Amino acid sequence: MLSLRIVRRFCHAIATIASTESSAAVSNFIRDSKPLEEPALVKLKNERDPEKLFHLFKANSHNRLVIENRFAFEDTVSRLAGAGHFDYIEHLLEHQKSLPQGRREGFLVRIIMLYGKAGMTKHAIDTFYDMHLYGCRRTVKSFNAALKVLTRTRDLRAVEEFLNDAPVRWEIGNGLWNIMMLKGCLPNLATFNVRIQHLVNRRRAWQANGLMVTMQKLGITPDEVTYNLVIKGFCQAGYLEMAKRVYSALHAKGCKPNIKIYQTMIHYLCKGGDFDLAYGMSKECMRKNWFPNVDTIHSLLEGLKKNEQLGKAKVILALAHGRVPPFSSSKLGALKSTLSRY
Repeated sequence: MLSLRIVRRFCHAIATIASTESSAAVSNFIRDSKPLEEPALVKLKNERDPEKLFHLFKANSHNRLVIENRFAFEDTVSRLAGAGHFDYIEHLLEHQKSLPQGRREGFLVRIIMLYGKAGMTKHAIDTFYDMHLYGCRRTVKSFNAALKVLTRTRDLRAVEEFLNDAPVRWEIGNGLWNIMMLKGCLPNLATFNVRIQHLVNRRRAWQANGLMVTMQKLGITPDEVTYNLVIKGFCQAGYLEMAKRVYSALHAKGCKPNIKIYQTMIHYLCKGGDFDLAYGMSKECMRKNWFPNVDTIHSLLEGLKKNEQLGKAKVILALAHGRVPPFSSSKLGALKSTLSRY
């Protein structure tokens, strides 16, 4: 009995000691442990100070949870742009391009679009042109992204220059179009415009027009660039009547001509001797403060003078004098001298 009682007391003592040590250990763990780190994505979302946001994003430039998160990129760039910190945007995106992910076209397409949304168009286009420097191959995806950024600026001259330059420099033309068709990839508006430009440059106006019809059947609405290309194609090929029909179709579709379309039409109408229609279009666009170039206005004045339509010529000259900003005095003088010899 004595031995059994001793054993019981011993076991109780051991259990008490174990329980005490266990409680102390738990207590020490709770006291010494640090709070869990807040996830980077949550920190980025909650940070309101632009400078801290910049440094936080840069610190996570290798964090896959951040760099693969489209919203994190867009939100960060949007807020930095809103605060006017375009230098921070450039620093972050250029740094990203130098990292391993910069070798993926999809990632660089994202950079192009982010620059575009921030209004940094030149940086977006430079990214497209410099893709080879990062070991990344261009395809129609990156081309479309760059063209989309340019299209949003409504700078038709820049769009036209890009359409003329990029397909030639990077072979985005006939071959790529055929590959897309074979793979069943449906072109978008930008891709159609590139293809139409390709056809117009080769004096294949009828095919360009046919392609514009096709894109409409596919549910893709032509824009001002499309119409201007097709109109220009017919004019250059000597089909002025077809150019007029396309111009009329533009109105019928609910579109409005822009300065580029007016310039193309008025130039070729004067060249084709249709000064009445050229006069009507010139008066219409000049009243919107959209002016053809001086050479085109000069051709129009010469044609109206030759047709003894002095009243119409004086209207055009008066509108030219009202341009904002004004033509130079030398240019206005040259236009006025056209009629002074009447």
